[in-house]
Amino acid sequence: MYARRARIRSLLSAIVAANLLLTSCATSAPFVVALPNGYYLLRDRATHVALVKRGGGTVVAGPIAAYAVAGNVVAGCVGGWQRQSFGYSNESPFPDSADCRYFILDTPTARMETDLAPEAWRARLETYGVSPKLEITAPVLPQ
Repeated sequence: MYARRARIRSLLSAIVAANLLLTSCATSAPFVVALPNGYYLLRDRATHVALVKRGGGTVVAGPIAAYAVAGNVVAGCVGGWQRQSFGYSNESPFPDSADCRYFILDTPTARMETDLAPEAWRARLETYGVSPKLEITAPVLPQ
């Protein structure tokens, strides 16, 4: 009797797993870029890229123009990316821009600094053990 119940449970588990697999293939999941400690870059319906925390909501609403990861630190800027003569916007480092506001996120502690000017941002990077010469590039998320 116990063997029969075990076989039925095993069969039901297989059916549920197959159903979940088919359902996940039929729906389109959002494209994300995984960052350290449960953070992600996620594109919203308006094609803006935002920084989000798994299960915790939006950390930086965006649009994130460029970013980089240095160890457990995510640094970048919010604003527009001026397309240059290269094919993809992440082929070249993002130039410092007074039109953008910069951010630094220390992912283990969730310490966040936002709304920084380029000079202040570069100076603050050193306090996180990151080189002030950090080059940020545009995020790449499939359309």
